[in-house]
Amino acid sequence: MTKPTTVPAGFRVEAKTVAVSEARHKILSLVRNWDLPLSGDALQDLELLSSEVITNALRYSDASCVVTVRWTGARLRVEVTDTSSAHPKPRDGSPDSEGGRGLLLVGALAADWGTAADPAGKIVWFEVGPCTAPATEQPSPWSTPGAWTITTTEGIAISGHLPTWAEDDPTEVNVPPQELSRRLAVINHRAFFDGPTLPITAPDLWDGAEDDSVLEGSINCNPYDPDPAMRVPVVNLQVSVGRWILGLDPQRLGDIAAGLRAHADLLDHKVRPALIAAREDWDFHHRQRQPLAQRPAR
Repeated sequence: MTKPTTVPAGFRVEAKTVAVSEARHKILSLVRNWDLPLSGDALQDLELLSSEVITNALRYSDASCVVTVRWTGARLRVEVTDTSSAHPKPRDGSPDSEGGRGLLLVGALAADWGTAADPAGKIVWFEVGPCTAPATEQPSPWSTPGAWTITTTEGIAISGHLPTWAEDDPTEVNVPPQELSRRLAVINHRAFFDGPTLPITAPDLWDGAEDDSVLEGSINCNPYDPDPAMRVPVVNLQVSVGRWILGLDPQRLGDIAAGLRAHADLLDHKVRPALIAAREDWDFHHRQRQPLAQRPAR
């Protein structure tokens, strides 16, 4: 058996009938191999909660989801990332309110749970394990050049490389153990870059045009992302508000740039001349076909 680890284990769950039970068994097998200090009741809660959250992710997104499992040093945390941006809300829990009962169940059995926004949609997470002391006030962060370190009140320290281009430092001290996994999950080294500003309109949402950036984005690195491809620096491009091209490695970014250059050439050398010719032809024929009221009388 391997020792408990803070390195997440992630896998994709396809949107098919048997996927939920397969994912549930995979989580339990993984946790048992880690030999974690979890009681039999906690493992039963883990099984039930995993089924509930994964089922909801597949049901409401109608697409595959990604499951991440990690040990925080105090609790087991399961995160389910799906493509729906709608965050779940508890209902009244009446007999005909299945979704509401599901969230009530999560709230009752999980040591903690919540949701978080994600470029792909959203993350729903829960933790099982012993309840720990409430969070204490956080002191000012400190940092070491070239490295970040998150240290808990129990002395657990997790460190990683801090890139020189990163615009923020996730370093913290005196973090409550139950918060450690959450801190790791949101580490996102990034450096933003602007895109060209163009007049954008959405006729179904507002009238007129608003100047907004297109193809802006950032260099990103999420060292604890469930997708290994996102644990190294990539580029995320926002085509327009709410529309992203994610996880571009150098080759794929080059492909996007080549496509944009080709499209710019198309617009400049083919579409623009064709537009000029079309407007000239339009003006010519409309000058020849003046309204009857404007034609000279015979």
